[in-house]
Amino acid sequence: MTDITLTVDDGQPADAARFFAAGTHLLDLLDDLADTSDVEWAVSDLRRGSAVAGLEATGDFREAGLMAVRSVFQGLNRIRGGGGLPEDWNPTALNDAKDLVRHAGENAKLEARDNVVWLDKKLRDGLDAIAPWVREFYGSVRGELTGVNVTRGNRASIKPQGGGRVVHVGFPTPLAVHMREGLLQFVEVEGMVRQNEDGRTYYVSAEAVHVVEQPVLSWRDLRGYMPEITGGLSIAEYLEGIHGKD
Repeated sequence: MTDITLTVDDGQPADAARFFAAGTHLLDLLDDLADTSDVEWAVSDLRRGSAVAGLEATGDFREAGLMAVRSVFQGLNRIRGGGGLPEDWNPTALNDAKDLVRHAGENAKLEARDNVVWLDKKLRDGLDAIAPWVREFYGSVRGELTGVNVTRGNRASIKPQGGGRVVHVGFPTPLAVHMREGLLQFVEVEGMVRQNEDGRTYYVSAEAVHVVEQPVLSWRDLRGYMPEITGGLSIAEYLEGIHGKD
């Protein structure tokens, strides 16, 4: 079974440098769009001439890989059509997509079942037109450490306290042991934090990680983390509004 297929130099002998560089950047893009760093990718198809490589998400986190594939196609199609940065993409994913298209060459495409996206000039121009705002500062993120991967770069993933999208983490090799010890526990990761224009933290370049006691969130805290729970109302206003309703 193939979940996503990359073709480089369609219809002509493939350039090896383009093929391997494009494959690397495709994996980076899939990693940045997955909800966990533990997705594993296996080569399910490989053909010569025009270089064609099929990838399949394997292991316990296959569904997260399939969701990342859907995000790749939906996002690239949106950008190709001039729709701007997709809501579920972060600036790192955007840079990965730019590198993928830049290195793949004009006659390259991605396929997944009935979906085809050409990695051509139209897509490259759409990607180049997007320049997201990024804020970087020293800080920390707390949440459950949901994944740690050292087989293809030192990567981890955190489900932040209070909910929201996963935060990706990069870390130096000396921190690998501490990251593994914190897996599936509530941790605090300190380092250089990156936020997008909406103020959402999407990446941490970790310098330290600590297992900490998970705090119990009050209703007041929850309103701060997830204002949509009460529709922006105070707790008193919200409870008064639903009083007597099923």
